[in-house]
Amino acid sequence: MVDSIQFTQSLLKWFHIHGRDLPWRQSHDPYEIWISEIMLQQTQVPRVEKIFYPQFLEKFPTIQSLASASWEDVYPVWKGLGYYSRGKNMLRTAQIIVQEFKGEFPNNADILATLPGIGQYTAHAILGFAFDQKVPAIDTNIQKIISILWPKSNIEERAKELISYSNSGRDWNGAMMDLASALRAGEAIPGQLGEYFQKNVQQKFAPIRKKVVITEKRKWHIEVGIACIHRDGKYLIQTRPEGKSFVGSWEFPGGKRETGEDLRACVKREIQEELGIEISVRPHFYEEMCQFNRVNLKLRFHRCQIQKGEPSPLEGQKLMWVSPKEFDNIQFLETNARALEKLKEMKV
Repeated sequence: MVDSIQFTQSLLKWFHIHGRDLPWRQSHDPYEIWISEIMLQQTQVPRVEKIFYPQFLEKFPTIQSLASASWEDVYPVWKGLGYYSRGKNMLRTAQIIVQEFKGEFPNNADILATLPGIGQYTAHAILGFAFDQKVPAIDTNIQKIISILWPKSNIEERAKELISYSNSGRDWNGAMMDLASALRAGEAIPGQLGEYFQKNVQQKFAPIRKKVVITEKRKWHIEVGIACIHRDGKYLIQTRPEGKSFVGSWEFPGGKRETGEDLRACVKREIQEELGIEISVRPHFYEEMCQFNRVNLKLRFHRCQIQKGEPSPLEGQKLMWVSPKEFDNIQFLETNARALEKLKEMKV
């Protein structure tokens, strides 16, 4: 079995020579580290490093500047990263930290993990890189390294043991991440560390690529909750936000259901994120299945009313209140057509 102390010593020796020079590694500011971690969740390092990270910090250099912004301010800087819920969660978290923690990031993993968009991994990454705590930020790649070198170990316990032999939680986490990156790229690891990763072990780390004969394209199943918000005989509609298909067409607001989420709860969440209001959501009055090339789309339309707030276009979309008599004069998405007919028959 690989000796944990020797491995950690050789890992850190290698890292101090071959570690990546990334801009967020030059900072111990938890705000800047948090920004990088959220961006890196779904985006390749070079794009974050060269484009999105510097432009975001130029626009929002402090957590106070981000907290005082609206999604309409953040969207142009986030545009291109996709996964807009990440950006919206960042905005909400910044506001919570400024309002409830006086602008200071908590240095406690349990508290950090309760903030929007911050799970255990991101909480540990912030503690390790910003506060230099000996807390392992365990992602799938680090799990793989440990499972290869210590096949029968508890991964979390082994990681805690390994990081305990380092003088710096910051260095250990960075070293493990860079080692994973090098192994994924098939790089030769020099020195004593390389002895743990001979060719056969490195092949285990690399993803297995099998030749697959595709007989049928995979279908993606997506459920969308749609809010038909009514007030004073009219319904609230919006244009499609930039970055989405059919820009310029009108639709009812709403969005995709997240895994395990109730569809009515989904509608409430999406409207809060898109328009900044709280609504009541009735059971759906109409459901439609739409089939596209590789997507099965289930749409559920719900009549809703505003409970708190006034709608504000947080994603740069236009808003308009229209009566059912005006529906025929508006360019709606085709997927809304049958629901519109149903609404015409209802009392507002």
